[in-house]
Amino acid sequence: MLTLKQFINRNGITCESVMVDSNPHMEGSENMDNYKSTLRFGRHQLTVPFSMGVALCHEPTPEDVLECLASDSASIENARDFDDWCSEFGYDTDSRKAERTYNVCQTQAGKLKRFLGDDLYKTLLWGLEG
Repeated sequence: MLTLKQFINRNGITCESVMVDSNPHMEGSENMDNYKSTLRFGRHQLTVPFSMGVALCHEPTPEDVLECLASDSASIENARDFDDWCSEFGYDTDSRKAERTYNVCQTQAGKLKRFLGDDLYKTLLWGLEG
């Protein structure tokens, strides 16, 4: 089994990040370091908002961004539906905030799958060392 770092190196995935003021998908992001991060893989690219605590003191690495995207994507793939996803994370199914978060995760999972292709997407989510 590969580590995430080996997966990234083997597939030539790179990441370039530009600092921005806020993350449109995250409340309270003004108290974080926010980036517009672009992953590149062959001729493909995927740009996503990415935030992290100010104490981390470094630009996001490909590992940082992919680990976060993989975690969010796996949460979508493992849920039967919105109610199941809410149950897993302790969200109220009547919450508009939960619905927005679910929809963002669902959209990003689709983009990540298109970016990597089915096989590498599955490897990223379920075939790497913890």
